[in-house]
Amino acid sequence: MGGLEPLECLTRTLPGHVNLSIQVKSTSKMKVPPTFNLESLLPPNNDIPPPRKSRMRKTDLYDSPNKFRAVDDHVTKVSGVNHRSFRGFIWHLLHSSQHVRTDLEKVRAIYRWMTTKNRPQQIFENKAGQNTAEFLVSEFQRARASHAQVFKLFCLFSGLHCKIIVGHAKGKDYRPGEPCSQERFRHCWNAVLLNGNWFLIDCKWGTRSSKTDEQTSEYYFLSDPDQLLLSHLSEDTTWQLVDRPITMNEFENLPFVKPHFYACGLHFVSNMKCVMETKRGHVRWEIGTKSPVKFSHRMTCAETGSDHLNGQQLRKFIYHDVQSGRGTFALRSPTPGIYFLKLFARSIQENAPRDARLHEVLEYKVQIDNACIEDDPLPDCWDNTWGPTDRTERMCLYPTQKRGSIKTEDKSIRLEVNKTRPVNVFCRLLRNGWREDMLQKCVKLQDNDMKAYIEVKLPLSGEYGVEIFGCFPNKEDKTYKHVCQYLVTCQRHDDDVSESFIESFLLPSQTKTQQKVEKQEVTMNGEVFVDASDNTEAPPSFRITPLPDDDDSLPPPRPTEAEVQVRKYSIPDIEQHVQSVDDEKDVDIEEWTDEDDESSDEKSGEFSKPILVREHKHLTLRDLLWNLIYSRRIQDSLTKARVLFMWLATIKPQDVTFDSVDAGSPEESLRGLGSGRTTYAMAFHTLSKYSDLHSKVITGVAKGMDYKPGQPLVPGSNHHTWNVVLIGGVWHFVDTRFARRPVISNLTNSSKVQYELDDHFFMTNPEQFIYTHFPDDPQWQLLDPHVTMEEFCNMPVMTPHFFALGLDVCSHRKADVVSKGETEIVLKYPHQKVFHFTFSVHAGNGSEDFQGTKLNRYGMLEAHNGFVTFRLRLPNVDSYAFFVYAKEEMTTKSDSMFAQVCEYRIIQENVSSPPSIPYPPCAYQSWGPGVAFHQFGLKTASVRSIIKTTNGMASVEVVSPKTMQFRTRLVQHGEKAEFEGYVTCRLQDLTTVFVVTSPGKGEFGLEIYAKDPDTETKKMRHVAQYLILCEEEVQTVQLPRLPSGFLGPQPMLLKYGVAAVSHPDPVIHADSNNLEIKFSTSQNMRFTTSLSETESKRDCSDYVFIQSENSGITLLLTLPNSGFFTLCVHGNPFTDNSQQIPGLFNYLIHCKNTVKEALAYPKQYGFWKEGCSMLQPLTIEPSLHTVLVPFKVRVPRAATVAVVVNKDWTALSLGEDGVWEGEIQLEGNQEPTKIVLVASYGDDELRFATLLEYNIE
Repeated sequence: MGGLEPLECLTRTLPGHVNLSIQVKSTSKMKVPPTFNLESLLPPNNDIPPPRKSRMRKTDLYDSPNKFRAVDDHVTKVSGVNHRSFRGFIWHLLHSSQHVRTDLEKVRAIYRWMTTKNRPQQIFENKAGQNTAEFLVSEFQRARASHAQVFKLFCLFSGLHCKIIVGHAKGKDYRPGEPCSQERFRHCWNAVLLNGNWFLIDCKWGTRSSKTDEQTSEYYFLSDPDQLLLSHLSEDTTWQLVDRPITMNEFENLPFVKPHFYACGLHFVSNMKCVMETKRGHVRWEIGTKSPVKFSHRMTCAETGSDHLNGQQLRKFIYHDVQSGRGTFALRSPTPGIYFLKLFARSIQENAPRDARLHEVLEYKVQIDNACIEDDPLPDCWDNTWGPTDRTERMCLYPTQKRGSIKTEDKSIRLEVNKTRPVNVFCRLLRNGWREDMLQKCVKLQDNDMKAYIEVKLPLSGEYGVEIFGCFPNKEDKTYKHVCQYLVTCQRHDDDVSESFIESFLLPSQTKTQQKVEKQEVTMNGEVFVDASDNTEAPPSFRITPLPDDDDSLPPPRPTEAEVQVRKYSIPDIEQHVQSVDDEKDVDIEEWTDEDDESSDEKSGEFSKPILVREHKHLTLRDLLWNLIYSRRIQDSLTKARVLFMWLATIKPQDVTFDSVDAGSPEESLRGLGSGRTTYAMAFHTLSKYSDLHSKVITGVAKGMDYKPGQPLVPGSNHHTWNVVLIGGVWHFVDTRFARRPVISNLTNSSKVQYELDDHFFMTNPEQFIYTHFPDDPQWQLLDPHVTMEEFCNMPVMTPHFFALGLDVCSHRKADVVSKGETEIVLKYPHQKVFHFTFSVHAGNGSEDFQGTKLNRYGMLEAHNGFVTFRLRLPNVDSYAFFVYAKEEMTTKSDSMFAQVCEYRIIQENVSSPPSIPYPPCAYQSWGPGVAFHQFGLKTASVRSIIKTTNGMASVEVVSPKTMQFRTRLVQHGEKAEFEGYVTCRLQDLTTVFVVTSPGKGEFGLEIYAKDPDTETKKMRHVAQYLILCEEEVQTVQLPRLPSGFLGPQPMLLKYGVAAVSHPDPVIHADSNNLEIKFSTSQNMRFTTSLSETESKRDCSDYVFIQSENSGITLLLTLPNSGFFTLCVHGNPFTDNSQQIPGLFNYLIHCKNTVKEALAYPKQYGFWKEGCSMLQPLTIEPSLHTVLVPFKVRVPRAATVAVVVNKDWTALSLGEDGVWEGEIQLEGNQEPTKIVLVASYGDDELRFATLLEYNIE
């Protein structure tokens, strides 16, 4: 969004009053009528009405895009044809077709041509000359001219009045609550006059949207001003075209509305703000609907971007229903903080496709005040919408209760559902933290062909979720589909309820977070376990016989050979054999959602692919094993063990029930999982011996999630049981209980934990198993030699992720690391893979800070060539917990999560003198070349992260496969500002040399950022950071503080092919006040400069003179005094008519001495900067006597050159060498004299442009 100035017409007047108009060629490949004259098409300007609110709306002009079908087809044909000239193109596009006659049809044709994605790369056959319409259109094709300019050009030569509007717009990278006055939000669009009314058009945003969304593209065509005002704010308030113009502050507070908001017929009823603030914890608002609309929503944490917080889905804190033309939303308060809430919607009218996507319509910023009390989430029902929806009607069900929320003080509620055809109905009652089997007993259903009556008893006050499912009885698919749900709030007083009655409903000894986890564990790692068998009962002839517990024929425990471990990586994919069981009645429940919704990938499965889970109740263990093992004819031990492991590790303990349980039976043992009387190891052993699989229960101690490094394991603590199973004559470890445990998946500054199935604990390598499990019988370590209890306690805490990533310990194999100063811990990783590492440090009291500074700032890590080194210099004598996290570089974000891999205890016995200080505050904990460094294909010999200076200087050479854009930062602990100017960047072919001048003695952090100039993104990526260590006493000139990234080459320098020849370093230390700076160019360029004193900001631009040459320019500088000066060089090609001159290079000049008096150079106008150079005189000194002043100057393309002294003209003559020469007589006097150098161009020799102006005082 560039900062373009409004153009009243596409003509350009330069200083000196030379009028340079865009020329239109007269030749054309097509047969253009001779009478067709482009210049005569535009009516007189006095007929243009002023900007004011339109008396018509967009719907008054046309009601459907189908009206323009013939126009759009015509434009499609024109888009595929090349033309010889702009005149022929305009005639072909707007005048040759019978379907393009009215102004509305012309505007439509222009808009469709500009927003089409099928235009050829070259529109005109011949090369366009400069300052022609063909040239401007060609520049637009190359993205060098704005959509608004070209749209105005087409209107200018088509008889349409058009204006360019400049302002600010909320684009795709805008977030609610951001200030819109930033430069990156500047934008320009058009207003076009139709039927005496102004209408707004944004071709640029229409082009962006047309690639994926035709409906959104249509929105930016003739947009209604009151709608576009929510995203586009004109700097000129009159061009807002509304009754009451708004200010920038009001614009920033308006909701962040997307085009589909209006496409769905939505409007605001309440809370028309972009930021929702709450100090009481609840926010309620309504959105009006003109027709049936389906909503969805997604709320994410602003800090992490995740839609989960503390194990809860944030969507469960938002209630919404849609009734009576209004969508009601109510936000409950999660943890205090800042969130972003997106609303999605789609129309569900009869003519709308059922598989249409949900598109984003609104985005809010939500601020939950710290004073708010955290609310409980809504009951965990299937859908986001409460109350009847369109799915209810599609199932031919019509509940009499229309609102999604029901409040009552009674002990029960009654729901009535009418039917228009026979439908089987099933009802389910839910409450967070309560047992579903007990709640289901509170539901009574009476169902017939015409009505269904549902009576729900409410055992206790609180919130419940009532779900209704339906199934057509005459269809082959008997799956029940979710069609409706209600939020029931019981507000009665429960004075007479006993604790035993309440405990009968609660899940056993589980917190709300754990209850949520148990539900997720049914589909751990995205795997859904489906019972493929239609017969849940074993045949009468099937018998199960247990293996004896003591079998002398079994092999003794012995160390496992390494090659046997390969078996684990060839486990067959047998998850489809495993079933999820429940003790409810036989019901097939299918989540019925729109799988093509645009928001599906953002809603944690809410719009995921439909999942079918068949729930069966087994009468006996015999029936269970028949379904798991024997009905599938599984005979090999490996597959049996895998099936039992997967089933036991994913089943809910309270769901392991049987109809008939005898005392001492295996069913009693398995049922004991729910009450805790049976361990997972005992359950696995029971299943194994009835599956003809030899196993044993091993007792011992284990390091669980609460274990800390160095913690002594006294008798009775950390007791645990696990299994060994015999596969192929070899004993292997299996721990189903640890396979269910939580795995840390983020940094420790957040308490979020993800629960997933940990496959590490199936057939674990004994050398890895010993880090967490120590058996009472040393033989069952399966190691040689055995590990002692002391050695076991001293081992570092290694998580399963440590071994899954292939890491190894190099430096410290004990958990306790004693440090007397600086400590290095080294780990090894597979060097052929790309890894990310990070770490955190906790003091003995659990704090992560020391005197206001994060403890991890006292550490750094360096990963290189398969080794990662952590350097710690902790600030205080204490015992610290040191956590290491890692992740492998993945192609998908879902797999790209940090996981804890190991933990050490750092015992800091003493600290250095003087005390240790934090490392420089760089962006990352990892030093040296980063992952993005290698992704860009960069190479360097400076692979180590610490670079020592020599004579106060250090350098880093980076070789790139192509020309790249770089930026650097130099920072130091204790310094808030950056050291701008102490790092210079020199480019030699494809080698970039970064030279660091140390500001003094100490440690400095050098950050290097890079960007591929061929990409559209403006974001620089962090590629490397180095620790610059200066141990010398250096005398460095202290440079003034400048903004980060200010000095040196700017992004457009490379794009325009400009190079700094004489002074590639942005910091110049000059011994005198005379300076020449040369630039080379690859095309014709115009340059301009600005010079100012750095500290005082005094403008000194008159002391810079631009001399143009054939392949570059020379800047002549005569600095007026010693000190620091800032020189900014700007430029753009001759072919660029955008009125923007971007920055190319910025210098900081240190002038040490003033050698001679500085005289101001002549003022330089626009035409001078287009290839002119002065041989003499550069300056003219005042004189009391009459003198002759010789002039020698090069002025390309000039027809006449003259010097004007006051009002006296002296013409210069053109020599054979292309130099204009002559003399002027300057009378001696004390009055100010103005000497002007002028030139005429083209055929009109009477119009002169000012080139230079000397002021002699």
